Amino acid sequence: MSGTWGFTTSRPTDARYGDDVAKYAMSNGEQGLKTFVREVLQNSNDARLDNDDPAQVTFRLETLEGDDLKAYLNALDINTWSDHASLAADTESGEHISEAMARIEDEKSLRVLTIEDQNTQGLLGAETADQSNFTALVRDVLFSSKSGDTSGGSYGLGKAVLWLYSGLSMVLFNSSLSEPTPRDDSPRLIGRTRLPTHKSSDGDTVYQGHGWFGNVDADESGARPESLWGDEARQFADDLKLSRPDSPGTSIQVVDFRVPTAEERLADEELADKITEKAIEWFWPAIYRGNLEVTVETDTETKSASIAEYPRYTPFTTCLNDRTAATDELTEAGDVVEKPITLTIPAKTDESGSTEGDLDLLVRRANPDERYQRNSVAFVRGAGMVVEYYDRDKVVVGNEDFHAVLLGGRARPWGTGDNPSDVDDVVEEFLTTAEPPQHDEWRRTESLANTYKQGFRTAVEGIKPDVTDTLRELVARTSIAARPVPKDSGTASRSGANAGAAPPAASLPVVSVSPATPTSPLTRRTTTGNSKVKSNP
Repeated sequence: MSGTWGFTTSRPTDARYGDDVAKYAMSNGEQGLKTFVREVLQNSNDARLDNDDPAQVTFRLETLEGDDLKAYLNALDINTWSDHASLAADTESGEHISEAMARIEDEKSLRVLTIEDQNTQGLLGAETADQSNFTALVRDVLFSSKSGDTSGGSYGLGKAVLWLYSGLSMVLFNSSLSEPTPRDDSPRLIGRTRLPTHKSSDGDTVYQGHGWFGNVDADESGARPESLWGDEARQFADDLKLSRPDSPGTSIQVVDFRVPTAEERLADEELADKITEKAIEWFWPAIYRGNLEVTVETDTETKSASIAEYPRYTPFTTCLNDRTAATDELTEAGDVVEKPITLTIPAKTDESGSTEGDLDLLVRRANPDERYQRNSVAFVRGAGMVVEYYDRDKVVVGNEDFHAVLLGGRARPWGTGDNPSDVDDVVEEFLTTAEPPQHDEWRRTESLANTYKQGFRTAVEGIKPDVTDTLRELVARTSIAARPVPKDSGTASRSGANAGAAPPAASLPVVSVSPATPTSPLTRRTTTGNSKVKSNP
């Protein structure tokens, strides 16, 4: 039977699921659109085909009403799904889903968000494959099949936001494959819902909670439905507002899209504005380099996440544009200075990977009107996403404001025309391992501790202090150089007792110096200019 929901069964003694643990891992902390946009775009960015074209991603917001809503729900086999959702209503997660169902019925409208990408690999892989794009995104939990050290995600957790941001915990997929694995009759369509474990109305059957929309084998009770293919998939995609171009890529539809922590549901146009802003805020490196294009569509307008539309990110991109013309000091607004930050990476537990590499810090003196993210450092590695904006407003002396970019791993040579070195690859892997599931900072992680020998903590926790020390040296030196030399305030004649004497102490420029820190047997080396500076971790 095609185009229906099926739920896998389990034994009464099997573990029960109240909700998806991956959703809780991803919802720890920021649950606004930042998390959703970062994870969705990183998935598409990681899946970009190996060519010179960008991954093209379109967010499409649509609110269904009237006959369109009825036709959509009918194609979605909503009655079968609702029967199971009602049986799971006695759990907290199931109660929230029931509330969403009641709201949709009351408002007689349903918002769907479709994320369509092109020039990406598509959902490659057999239904039963151990590792593939299909199994990692659709089937498995806490598994990732991403290959290469520059992948933005490595935990297999990011996809959980798709269900987290669906009021019905329901997501549909329609994909055109870039190669015939496992079949050559694209598109491939499948849906998945994540409900709590529940029993049939007679109590005789236990359902695991994970439901699948697709091709159900009527002869195999409790088996997982498989993908629809070819013309059949194309027809269901049309009915489900999920049609896509024939070019390689995947369309993902989040049914009843919502922001989990929002106090009220935003209008489509307001949501479109916020999605566009988050896309450029966190992916300007990939967009600037031509690896990613992002648009957001509603019924009334189309927005582009581009540097031209959001010029407040120009100070960061200018750091890369003007890198080859870097100066020694930040003398004037617009000047760019480049400084390497040494990172000593310990060996892995298998004795490989020990090296000393550099992260390159590009600092640009800000113009007075450049206020957005002023005195922040954008941390970036080869994946092309800003990991975090490190606020360093406290190191500014006077009005010597700046913008800065810290390029690590395969991103280190950006703007020079050089290719990443073998050492850059090692650094990239280290930084990737130092990111938590949200990929929003470089810090000590369990993966880092399991992968590297002693010294990983000093290395990763030394990055921010090293950046701060280098910025302080640059900004303080610029501030001192820019101050006028005190003029002699005595008599016109320089004879007598005051001849050659130093001016009064009160007229000297005052420079604030941080108190010295006690020495420690564990020191960290920072490259600043041509000198090596020792400081404590």
